[in-house]
Amino acid sequence: MNKCQSGRVIKKTIKGKEYFFIRLNLVDDEKEGKSRYSTKDIRTNIPVSIRNKSKANALLEEYISEYSGDVDRMPVEKYISQWLENKKPAIEETTYQNYRYRVKIIADYFLDHPIILAKLKPEDIRDFYYYMLTTEYTVGRGEKRSYSNTTIKDVSVVLRMSLEDAVIWGYINASPAAKIKAPKRTQDIRRKAYIAADEVDVFLSAISGHRLEVVFILALYYGLRREEILGIKWKAIRDNKLHIEHTVTITDRLISKDRTKTAESCRQYPILPVISEKLDIIRENQKKNRSMMGDQYEESDYVFTWEDGRLYSPDYVTKSFKKLVRRDDRLDNALTLHSLRASCVSILVHSGMDIKDVQMWVGHKDIQTTLNVYAMTNARQQLKVANAMADVMFKAGNGNS
Repeated sequence: MNKCQSGRVIKKTIKGKEYFFIRLNLVDDEKEGKSRYSTKDIRTNIPVSIRNKSKANALLEEYISEYSGDVDRMPVEKYISQWLENKKPAIEETTYQNYRYRVKIIADYFLDHPIILAKLKPEDIRDFYYYMLTTEYTVGRGEKRSYSNTTIKDVSVVLRMSLEDAVIWGYINASPAAKIKAPKRTQDIRRKAYIAADEVDVFLSAISGHRLEVVFILALYYGLRREEILGIKWKAIRDNKLHIEHTVTITDRLISKDRTKTAESCRQYPILPVISEKLDIIRENQKKNRSMMGDQYEESDYVFTWEDGRLYSPDYVTKSFKKLVRRDDRLDNALTLHSLRASCVSILVHSGMDIKDVQMWVGHKDIQTTLNVYAMTNARQQLKVANAMADVMFKAGNGNS
């Protein structure tokens, strides 16, 4: 069995770019009673630079420690957790946190269904996907949920990535997940809801006076993402336009970025007088709070903050909207904050706007995403059309006399 004696950081050029690699010196004491030596090069995906050298050295220590044990007997749950930590230096914090949620699902399953990585087979992957398709997990106050099609797909992507790396690193000869397609429910268990054009007045009435009223208005009117709304700074409101150029997300902590999700997400909007008036009220309240709290006020340029200047947490905004929906019988209980973005697409398309213009308005990277959202929200509109046709074709006395 291969064990690591030592290692070092080396550089290799891939497609014209230099990356750090970990070169491990391995020894196998069980080959015909003699020690056989070999080396293993592991790609880190860390670009070569002086600043990144410390990251590569940290990975070297991890790999030496890892390979000092019995690699051939590494459990899947241990491998997937280590895989994520090895990825961490080369990916953004937000990506890491997204991966961590998916890796936890994989690791928890294989902790309950232990199997050695080297013995992992396609049927094991199939069984894991079936588990995700059929199991329920507990959230909140004992509420039961099942994994959505999106979650199953996202987890399968991470699992395939990790096993492909296991092949590259020499842990396994081939990925058992390569030819196994993640299953998908014919109908997703999570019912999608949205706000139609004739329900907007009810929605505005429901959010009126809420401390996050303007947040919810911007989500529906502009189709903004939660991170884009919280990332709005006063300097982004200029020339009577709202510039989307900064985002705020949450992992273990709040992370702000002076860029958007994609290049298409960086956009600007005209500001309606009614929205401008509401923003002016927020600005004035911030001035009063700053004056009253003095040194206790947390200075920032963000628009949506608590009385002491602290930025709202993205989770707080999401949960507040869900509470509002649950307490108001006029709103569909399945509505989520992200439903407002889909509602914006639906309202614009059904009002006759060109699909390309809608794509640019909401900042979708490609038009297919916009079309997919429209298709998802189109079911209720189809029912209205069906009823209208029924009124014409089958109304009382038509064809039955």
